[in-house]
Amino acid sequence: MLSFTLSCLLLSAPQAQEAPTPDADNLQHWLEQIRPSPAEELYRQIGWRNALAPAIEEAQQLGRPILLWTMNGHPLGCT
Repeated sequence: MLSFTLSCLLLSAPQAQEAPTPDADNLQHWLEQIRPSPAEELYRQIGWRNALAPAIEEAQQLGRPILLWTMNGHPLGCT
């Protein structure tokens, strides 16, 4: 009885499916999944500054805060 139950469980278990691979037929689908949406690229419209002194002057003139991003090491943690 135990072997019958185990056999039923093994046969009813989901089978591993083959991983999808990009090809000429589904290339457009893959590109749609990979490319960022317009909402995900809105940060590119921000007028980022790469020098602190001019950013401070501009922020004071406009009455805006400053985001100061500093880091030590590789930006992706690849050290």
